[in-house]
Amino acid sequence: MDWNKEALKLIEKECWLEAQDALKKAVKEEPSCKSYNNLGVFYIDNGIQNKLDKFVDNSKQGYSYLEMASLYDIEYKNLIARAEYNYHYGSVEKACSLYKKASEIDCNFRVLNNLACSLYKVCDYIKASIYFDKALKIAENNVDDIKISYCYSLLKCKSDYRHILESISKEKWTALDRFVLYYFSENYERAFEIANDVIESWEFELPVLAMIYDCFQRFDITKLKLFDAEIIKMLGNEEKRKEYIRKYTYLPVMLWQCKYIGCNKH
Repeated sequence: MDWNKEALKLIEKECWLEAQDALKKAVKEEPSCKSYNNLGVFYIDNGIQNKLDKFVDNSKQGYSYLEMASLYDIEYKNLIARAEYNYHYGSVEKACSLYKKASEIDCNFRVLNNLACSLYKVCDYIKASIYFDKALKIAENNVDDIKISYCYSLLKCKSDYRHILESISKEKWTALDRFVLYYFSENYERAFEIANDVIESWEFELPVLAMIYDCFQRFDITKLKLFDAEIIKMLGNEEKRKEYIRKYTYLPVMLWQCKYIGCNKH
């Protein structure tokens, strides 16, 4: 019995407890990079499965299995799994190194994008821009996701990104990032045009609210009535408003990759 293959079938069917049992058997009977990696990925994504159907986090042990897998062989998906874990929970610098190694095995647009995201997160904006550009040139899909992150990295480099922003699909991307980028490129009129769309979604924090307030004050002061008295008092102070805006942060979009070795469906 190929327990790894059986486990992947069970995961597809969302039979989590049975999949866990199959992955444990794979590690016991077929110890390899594939077996340890797949059990590690399973534990990080799903925790320990039990008959009570109660979630028990097991991500740290899961990562230890990923590292054990790397002792057997160097596999692309194991590098990706370890990189992603480090990006979210460990050392982002290590994630950069692992994504770079993965890109040397398979230089696809997803790994290049995720490497760029990691570089952005450690404030290496010049290298991030380079890898977003490389990803964009070979991207099959997720093009808008890469473009928007590319714009933000160029913004941090104080480079002109307006031509990229204008090519981002209005239908496929939220108004929020378009609004913020227009605002930071000092195209306040364009930012004002989509400010209402941002308010309708209301998926933003105080720095964006300060930008919206600033746009309304520039072009249509009557719209300030949308804010309650407490917010008007807080954002009416120009210096305070600028302070809030300076605190705006952006986290680039990571592109999903299947991390199970042996899975050819994703």
